[in-house]
Amino acid sequence: MGTHNERVARGTGSRAERKELFVRRTAPWSIALVASLALSTAGAAAATAAPSPSPASASAAGSALTASGYRYDLATGTTNDPRAAARVAALRAHLPADWRAREAAALSRFGVEASAPREALGRAIDGSQYQCAPTKLDAFVDSALAGIDPSSLFILSLVGGLDFPTYDALLFGTSGDPAYALTKASRNELTSSFRAAQKFWDTDGSNIQLMAMHGDLMLDRARLTRLVAVLYGVSQADAAEVADLVVDVVSSDPGLAGGGNPIFTLNAFAFSGVGETDPVISALPDKLVFGDGILQALGAIGVGDVGPRAVLGHEYAHHVQYDRSLFDSPLTGPEATRRTELMADAFGTYFVTHKRGLALNTRRVLEAEQSFYQVGDCAFTNPGHHGTPNQRLRASAWGSGVAADAQKQGHVLPSLTLDRQFEAALPGFVAPDA
Repeated sequence: MGTHNERVARGTGSRAERKELFVRRTAPWSIALVASLALSTAGAAAATAAPSPSPASASAAGSALTASGYRYDLATGTTNDPRAAARVAALRAHLPADWRAREAAALSRFGVEASAPREALGRAIDGSQYQCAPTKLDAFVDSALAGIDPSSLFILSLVGGLDFPTYDALLFGTSGDPAYALTKASRNELTSSFRAAQKFWDTDGSNIQLMAMHGDLMLDRARLTRLVAVLYGVSQADAAEVADLVVDVVSSDPGLAGGGNPIFTLNAFAFSGVGETDPVISALPDKLVFGDGILQALGAIGVGDVGPRAVLGHEYAHHVQYDRSLFDSPLTGPEATRRTELMADAFGTYFVTHKRGLALNTRRVLEAEQSFYQVGDCAFTNPGHHGTPNQRLRASAWGSGVAADAQKQGHVLPSLTLDRQFEAALPGFVAPDA
């Protein structure tokens, strides 16, 4: 989900540019769309709950929302909500005049999906040909957003705050820093699965750092100051003022749970800066990052036993793609991203069900993935389209089948051989099913 920067969507051809598709969230959801959904959903909830002599209403049109008598316009950054307007004024006082453009430039530079909707590509997948319906994730997101004040979401969306944990983990996270340590509940399972993946694949994963991102960043003034200074190119003093405003928004809204609301970390992503020309990005270590929110979501939709390992298998598959240059294809836009995501689904399931991988029970994995891939997305025209639930399940079932049908039980196919077999099977995965 979300939008990818245009030079990637056009498929300009360099490895670094194509690879940039995955210097971003590679989970089946993103805060990019949650941001716009959040304003509508939370606005409606707030309007319903707000005491008023007459029924309140909320409606979203494009990037604007009206809730409880106030209008919030993301495109212009304006509102008639006095409290939110004062906060916007404070932001403008400590950010450069072109701060919205700088935010967009940071999204493009670091490959984080944008929060604002962009134009659909001219070449798009025809959604009428595919089965796609509301998913279990929708209900989870609705519950996460239900208690959040729409003015808080407005401010956070304007300043890019919903993406701050992702930016922070990407730019500053290391596996040796306690601030990015995996939670105690997930550490053993994810670490052992990660090590198994390093041994399983015929690529060098020794330089990949496994780490977490946590929402507590949103109350950490020092780390926020550091981040804002880099993202917006402002002085430490101005960055500290913006950080204080963000802390105030997050700490004053109970619905944000002090940064503990999963909307801040509802993703996992793989990152590699190898081949990048930007010296800041190329200097960063390869990473595989898990947000606390994604683990919470997996438990909530009933796949907590298998889901985290399936996600890890998928994300590690992106590192196999980095290493083997498997992003290159004649496809562009949504079709290109769908191909690489379905490949990661197939490769990931191949690993988790293979005798020499995690050797998980195939039936249980596919049962869990049938539920897990209900978070496949239906954004057919979006350059970040990951594939429909049915397509993702087909790719995963294929991966487990290849593992089961190996003539030499226990034999692991070379990644390039598996890729050739996947490319041959891909048309069947994406065939219309409506």
